[in-house]
Amino acid sequence: MLLDRTREPQLKSIEKIELLPVQKTVFKNGMTAHIINAGEQDVLKLELIFKAGRRHEQAKGVAGAVSQLMRDGTSKHSSKEIAEAFDFYGASLNSQAFIDSCSVTFFSLNKHVPKLLPLVHEILTEAIFPTGELQTYIQNHTQKILVNLEKVEFLAQRNFTASLFGQNHFIGYTTTESDLINLDSESLISFYSSRFHFDNCTAIIAGKVSDQTVKLIEQYFGSENFSESKKISVEPVIHSFSGKEVYEEKKDAVQSAIRIGRRFINRLHPDFSKVKVLNMIFGGYFGSRLMSNLREDKGYCYGIYSTAASFLDDAYFCVATEVNVDATLDAIHQIRIEMMNLCNQKVAEDELRLVKNYIMGTILSDTDGAFNVSEVLKHLILYNLTPADFQNGISEMMNVTSDDLIQLANRYLHPDSMIEVVVGKK
Repeated sequence: MLLDRTREPQLKSIEKIELLPVQKTVFKNGMTAHIINAGEQDVLKLELIFKAGRRHEQAKGVAGAVSQLMRDGTSKHSSKEIAEAFDFYGASLNSQAFIDSCSVTFFSLNKHVPKLLPLVHEILTEAIFPTGELQTYIQNHTQKILVNLEKVEFLAQRNFTASLFGQNHFIGYTTTESDLINLDSESLISFYSSRFHFDNCTAIIAGKVSDQTVKLIEQYFGSENFSESKKISVEPVIHSFSGKEVYEEKKDAVQSAIRIGRRFINRLHPDFSKVKVLNMIFGGYFGSRLMSNLREDKGYCYGIYSTAASFLDDAYFCVATEVNVDATLDAIHQIRIEMMNLCNQKVAEDELRLVKNYIMGTILSDTDGAFNVSEVLKHLILYNLTPADFQNGISEMMNVTSDDLIQLANRYLHPDSMIEVVVGKK
């Protein structure tokens, strides 16, 4: 049957999105593992999620340094030997510290897993943080800071989070040269030994997962304690709020970086899913109102987006863009206009339908395959949520109305509740 290319394809709504099935098991030592067995390729992803993020550190920069340097030398292998081992088998091991957690992620062909798991275990139990590697890390990151200090977008984001949370808050601070200089092997080892152990960890196993592979992972990570060191308690940091407008002049700037936002609700709040639709309309994708106004209509910028950054017990909302210095004041004015439009005018049904379809398409892409589902599952685990909560969130987004959006905009997007940060020229 030939296609009739004179007619456009019929549009169909995505009625429901189902996550791949997840099997939950508890290893002998009490560590929980979530298994997503799917896919035809003979590959494996093992992600170990530790409560070892910035919120848990006792000195600035420690969590990030530990996550990067744990792979750079153990009691048995040097940094070079570790790198060559993973490279030889075409595998990878990545670790990254976030605000609430640290993820150690291992990718490999299944046939090489038995050879590499002992090395992954060794990195998580016997890292020594060599002084030479630490000094190289400090030098490299100091240079990055010096480069970033010349960028208006870096300075604006630094001033924005510091204004909302305070410079000593784990969300509010930006690592400085002095923070790096104060790092030493002892502080890294203390953090490493206190945070990287089995009762502080959850595992996600995704890909073509056999029972034999699960038993092997349990053998190395689920049979005995990672560390006998006691955990360090971390006291919450009191945040501060530095004012409504923050301006830092940069005389040689050709662009001004703008950040407008506020403290916000996190994903545990009952309004969060509905607010995601509001944010998408406002500035969450390429067809948003901010993009249409400031990029397409005014030509002020290459891009402008709004985001809701969620953490376990806090969050912030932020509009971010860089504009020509001559357009700085009007760009801020236009952002405020778009906020007020959402506060005062109903979103047209066609626009709302378009955004809902876009959101469903994005979710469909984000849940395609075991590895993608593992990323969705990771965020559910961090917030102690379930796949049922994920489905409820989708339902709330799809059922939100224009009347709901006006109420939400007045509650969360009114410009009078925002701070404005500009670095460059007004």
